Order: sequence, then structure tokens, then C-alpha cells
Amino acid sequence: MELKEVSLLLEDKLKSWFGFDNFKAGQKEIIKSVLDSNHTLGILPTGSGKSLCYQMATYELQQSTLIISPLISLMDDQVAQLKMSGEQSVAYIHSGMDDNEKNWNMKRLAKSRFIFLSPEFILQPQNFKLISTIDFGLIVLDEAHCISEWGYDFRPHYALISKITNYYKNATILALTATAPPHLEQDLNQLLNVSFHVIKTHMNRPNISFQHINFRNDQEKMNWLMHYIEQSGPTIIYVSSKKMCVELAKTIYKHGYLTGIYHGDLSYQERQTVQQQFINNDIPVIVATSAFGMGVNKKDIRTVIHFHLSTSPSSYLQEIGRAGRDQKPSQAISLFQPDDRYLLETILFADMILPYDIDCYELGANIEPLKQDILEILHSHFTYAQLKQIFQIAQKRKQLALNRMLSYSQLDQCRRKYLLEFFGEVPDIPSICCDHDTDIKPLKIYNRKKVKRQMSYEDKLKNLFLS
Repeated sequence: MELKEVSLLLEDKLKSWFGFDNFKAGQKEIIKSVLDSNHTLGILPTGSGKSLCYQMATYELQQSTLIISPLISLMDDQVAQLKMSGEQSVAYIHSGMDDNEKNWNMKRLAKSRFIFLSPEFILQPQNFKLISTIDFGLIVLDEAHCISEWGYDFRPHYALISKITNYYKNATILALTATAPPHLEQDLNQLLNVSFHVIKTHMNRPNISFQHINFRNDQEKMNWLMHYIEQSGPTIIYVSSKKMCVELAKTIYKHGYLTGIYHGDLSYQERQTVQQQFINNDIPVIVATSAFGMGVNKKDIRTVIHFHLSTSPSSYLQEIGRAGRDQKPSQAISLFQPDDRYLLETILFADMILPYDIDCYELGANIEPLKQDILEILHSHFTYAQLKQIFQIAQKRKQLALNRMLSYSQLDQCRRKYLLEFFGEVPDIPSICCDHDTDIKPLKIYNRKKVKRQMSYEDKLKNLFLS
């Protein structure tokens, strides 16, 4: 039977395979595009079932699928969801595993239907050999915006993904994301040297309201925050640095609330523990850097607060998109004080690779070790002239995105419309939208304080004598 004929039966198979009566917007179109062997870029909002697109396509194609995934937590969640649905033909490998678990999964690679790996793992020659003989029908670039956001100066292996896709010439490529920066399609076309059929529904999340508050300093922010989290429900607070993550969490704890921290320097086990405590509502508030979010399958997050603004509209929409995946009313609140501007500029540009760095690298002169490592990886694929152009474009894009967010802090128009216009989208305005066009009333979902046992007079005496 022809694939086009098979695709007409997708609704029936959706019910029998996944238990759903209807596709969500965009899902069927993406699946049919892939089954017609079109390289496809699917842009669907957070919580709209992007994983189902590659799962159903895999079952239809009856070939193995390689999912190139950016984060450990995302791999863990998607593998867990697959196994819970009864799919056992799954293999994945990441740095959080012990040697026994890695070896067990390595042995399963050649006979697994779904294989989850990071670009860094695949592009190690000894690792590539493990999958080099597999006849992949589909290669999935999960959270494809990472290619544009991270592909040169943060996760340089993302810029080399064509080495993987060129090897598997018969595989169809499916790139999936919830937030597509304006240049994503162009970046994918250039990096992979293929054209993509773009299927986009919308990026708007109408159940999330937008609010922004300006302060004079961080202490004012802190005072507001300690009061606000009393009734914010399950809450993520995003901060700009690991240091601030710890300091803010300590302040919240002293204020009486159990809280967790999440940043890139924690061990895999520490991150897993905090994430699970938050999912189980053992802790109502988590303070995190941008490392937290993707792969966190918690549908009832009610509030996302940015203690520091994101550095781009793409990052901001990704991060607030973790709220309200159950479609219930949720809120995104950003905070700003004048010194934040310099903080955000430092985050973006302090370690930026400049033409001078590339000249030094070409001449063999000493440069910072991290820049040295990045340029060594990239120079295996790009000329020095190309690298200069790449980083000059990256700097302009970062400045443009940052300017957009800084203007957001001084906005006098609809916040939803302003953010989504950056992506060429004109959203429908819900009844509860933002603090400029709606009377926003805060959600009132009380967070339980940690239990403090009051010591009696006898207890205090006993402690004195015991000491």
C-alpha cells in the first residue's frame, strides 16, 4: 500500500495505537508530510503533542528512528513516557548514566525502534560506529530551536549535525520545536543543505497571562516576590546565574517555603531528585537557571516568574511555556530593575567569540581554553572566514533579541502581541491577556509553608542541659 493511502487511515490508528479520538492541530499534517518523505519543520505550541508526530511516523515507516535530543531530562522524560505506553524497543545514552546502564543501552542500539542520543555523543567516532549500520527511516531534531540558539558558541556540535544527516541520506528529517526564531528555517536549510516543508500552527498560549513589573533594585524585587509566592501555586522562578539561584532559594526557605534549586552544576542525581520533588508537589517553588524546563512533565505549573528577564523572546516563550500545560489559567510575570541590563549584556557577550579570537586561533596564539575548544570543533567543518561571518551574525542576532526584551520592560502595548510579532505571528487576544489590555487578577493558590515545630519551655531547658 502506498504511503499516501496509508496516511488516510491515520485517524483509525491514532485511536488504536494511542487512544486518542482526534489529532491536535498540526499533528496529522506533520505525520503525513514525513510519510511523504518530506524533510519537515514542525512548529507546535508547548504541550501540543510533538512527540506523537515522530512516534506515529516511526510505526508507519516500520524503521528505526534516531532522536537527537539536547537535554538529559528531555531524554529521560520521553523514554519514560514511551515505556509507560508499552513501547520497550527503546535505547538512550547520556552522561547521567552509570557504566552498567550505558553498556546495557549500547547493546540495545542496533535492535531498538527509538534511539535517543545527543549530538556530542553521536559525533564521537567510536560512538558513531555503534549506529552506523542502522537503517534509520527518520531522524528527529528535537527542540530544533537549539540549533539556532546553541549551535556555535554553546553547543558547537549542534552546528555539525549535517555530518549525521548526510550519512543517512535515505532518512527523512523531522525538526520539531515550540518556538521558532525568525531565522530557524534559514539556519536549518544552510546547516543541513536541505529544504524543509514548514508546518506551523501557532506559538500562542492563550491560557497564560502576561505581566511585567519594574523595580528600583533587587531588594524591592525580593520583597515583592516573598509576598507573591504565598499564593502563586506551583511556581518556577528563573534567574540569570547559579549564584543567584542559591541565594534566592535560601531567602525563600527562610521566608518559610520548601524550595529546590536547579542549575547545570548539580549532579544528575541531584537534578533528578529536585525535579521529582517539584513534580510530586513536595516543594511548591523551584528556583532555576535556564537549564531547567525541557522534559519536565508537570502539567499544573501555575506561575513562571522571571527574576531576571530572558535574553531573547524565544527563550522567554520557551520558559513561560512550562506553565499551564493542563490548559488551565496560568501566569507569566517578569521583573526588572535598571542594573539588570548590564547583567544580561554580560551574560550574552562577555564570552562571545570575536574576530580577534579567530585570528589568534589561526595564528596559534593563546586564547581562552573554552574558546579554543569551541573553535577546534567548528574548524573541522568551517573555514576561518566562515567562522568570522558566523559569529558576527550571531552577535547581531543576540543584540536584536536582547533589545526586544529590554523594550518589553518599558512596553505600553499588548505584551502577547509584542512578543509574538517577533516571530511573524499575529495572535488572537484572549479575554485575560496581559497587564496592558486586561484587568489581571493574580491567581490565588496558596502554597503550604514548611512545618516548624515550636519548642516548648521544657524542650529549651532540655537542650540547654544536653549541650
